[in-house]
Amino acid sequence: MYPLKLLSPTYALDLTTSASAALQIVPNTPTRAWRMAVLNTGDGTAAITFGTTAANVATPSIASTGTSGSFVQAPNMFMPVIIDCASPNLFIKAISSATNTIYVTLVATE
Repeated sequence: MYPLKLLSPTYALDLTTSASAALQIVPNTPTRAWRMAVLNTGDGTAAITFGTTAANVATPSIASTGTSGSFVQAPNMFMPVIIDCASPNLFIKAISSATNTIYVTLVATE
């Protein structure tokens, strides 16, 4: 595994069973490494979606079966998942199956 270079502050999203408002993730410095570390520390399953503007972020959902189109995060994670993102202008929305907190940070793996 490569070391992670933090590129933004860590954002905490307190989630419920209703989707959050779009949150912009802002890098500390200009960068080309658009990856996001996501950590779900709560007891509920979380789902997140991404977009390049607040208006184009789809509403996340947690499917009971099949796929929902959202990135799903297991509960009680002890290590973040790294997700490639398409743009430095990044907005996210999230939802959870319970009251939950997820932590999000832009990172580089180089």
